[in-house]
Amino acid sequence: MNYFVDMNLGSAVTGIEKAQFNRMKLFQKAGMPATLVYLAYGSRLHEHLKKFGFQGVGFSMYDYFQESRQYRDVGHFDWRHYWQMTCHYRLRDVPDTNDVRVDNEDGLFLMYAHFLDKDYSQVDYINYFDHDHNKIRRDVYDSRGFLSRTSLLAENNQVNTELYYSPDQQIKIIKQCKQVDEKSLLRSVTLKNYGQRDYYFNDETELQTFFVNELAQAGDIFFSDRNGKMAPALDRTRPEIKICPVFHSTHVRAGQDIVTGALKRGIYDYILAHPARFNGIVVSTEQQRTDLLARFSNLPPITTIPVGYATAQPVDVMRRDPHRIISVARYSPEKQLMHQVRAVEELIPEFPDIQLHLLGFGNKIKNELQKYIDEHSLGDYVFLRGFQKDLTDEYRQASLALMTSVEEGFSLSTVEELSYGIPVIGYDIRYGPNEMIHDGENGFLVPANDQEQLVEKMREYLSNRELQLTFMGNAQRLVQAYSPTKTMEKWEKLVQSLNSQPK
Repeated sequence: MNYFVDMNLGSAVTGIEKAQFNRMKLFQKAGMPATLVYLAYGSRLHEHLKKFGFQGVGFSMYDYFQESRQYRDVGHFDWRHYWQMTCHYRLRDVPDTNDVRVDNEDGLFLMYAHFLDKDYSQVDYINYFDHDHNKIRRDVYDSRGFLSRTSLLAENNQVNTELYYSPDQQIKIIKQCKQVDEKSLLRSVTLKNYGQRDYYFNDETELQTFFVNELAQAGDIFFSDRNGKMAPALDRTRPEIKICPVFHSTHVRAGQDIVTGALKRGIYDYILAHPARFNGIVVSTEQQRTDLLARFSNLPPITTIPVGYATAQPVDVMRRDPHRIISVARYSPEKQLMHQVRAVEELIPEFPDIQLHLLGFGNKIKNELQKYIDEHSLGDYVFLRGFQKDLTDEYRQASLALMTSVEEGFSLSTVEELSYGIPVIGYDIRYGPNEMIHDGENGFLVPANDQEQLVEKMREYLSNRELQLTFMGNAQRLVQAYSPTKTMEKWEKLVQSLNSQPK
């Protein structure tokens, strides 16, 4: 089995999750066994797997120990009817939410329940309170319908003990915490009745190492994708288990020398400091591979495989709005989306129908962008569209894409945009843009953070319809270097190479 290992999966995805999904689709099409594995607890993991089309092909470490990997959806309990008709409690709906306050017959506040649906059929969690209104317990329910975790709380809502259950309500994991400086810190983990005995761990890392050791069988390969958090646990696994980290970002801090600059802390520094345990490293670009080899002489074999792939998609370029621009990126500081907003603002007098659609998520930067949009009266030109599960319609309408990041590991959105014949104007940064954007053919490369040049290249492109159509055609032609077939061939070769390494 090929395991793609991450920490968790939320309702919105980052580039790492998108890369995993792309890889999973390739492996499935090639008939190569693969499973998504998550190391963190997530009560809604299977809901999210289903949302993204991967129901039944993923599970978590907690599913493994809670014996719920194969557990199917069940009918959700009618809590309102139970509380009112059986317990004779009084319910108070919380306005504009799916929440309910529950009082006993005497009006004493007992519980606060949060539901995932407006029909109150799928409970997310229930908080319990003492007679002084102090929260003393939280029950968390798996999205598949069973009580999954109980948190027993000390003062100030700090976790004292957590209990994790199997679907038949047997306690499988106990976590005990200590209170330090008003924070709850894990002090022990007990794995209950696993293989007819109990196991004891000092921390989550030890539990993760034990999990991988238990899960792994001969011929398995673990491709780790969220390496900053997982590397210490994987480093301690049995030496015969094949571990291959996948790099999704730069390894040196932005703006520093690639050979002598400081490594990013908590990203890949652990792997680069402890390379002996790992069987290989995957990077997305030849430039990053070259940079790593220039700095480190003791690394395992490094393989270049793009985290994304693309096939030219059918589009009618003549129906596109020539001045509609998109940017597919998280609303986060390193994406420097304000550069794009200001560029569009400067170009409005020349292109009064210009539009910039920002497709991503991230509340803090979103609020900053919205404030700027409001203060500068840009509401008719810049649109914060949020996270979009399916970008097909966006790609078919746009005539230009922008990429203004400080750094990237590859830029998945760029290869997707090119596959729809959308030229890209992007900063010439490490890593990815200068391997996908052929300057003057399918877009423009702009010196990093050169906002004046960004505006100038946008002006050049937007004002020349013939240039637009030429770039659009070139975009689909040149993206064939990232075809699914070529990408899968690289993965197959890597898997064969890892399996041939001595145990």
